[in-house]
Amino acid sequence: MGLDRPVLKQYQNTVDRGIHVPHASVEVDDIHIIRDGGAYRLLHGQLRLLSALGLQREIFVEVRGEGKVRVVRTPYGYFGGPDWEPLPLLLS
Repeated sequence: MGLDRPVLKQYQNTVDRGIHVPHASVEVDDIHIIRDGGAYRLLHGQLRLLSALGLQREIFVEVRGEGKVRVVRTPYGYFGGPDWEPLPLLLS
């Protein structure tokens, strides 16, 4: 799934301003994440997660008991959660 250059440029600009762009998000089904206290923990699918986040800045993963959770990569690590409450994502 590739984005053409004008759409990609628009997406980069909106991400830099912190605006969510629904059409540029990706849902990934084969990654298993659980809530572990004040963080999320990755149980299965580390290579799939890293591959998906290598292509996109954010993906959505279904977390049991919480619904869809946005996972993003930042220079400080991986974070997940609803837009208003990002928590660290522990890979190991």
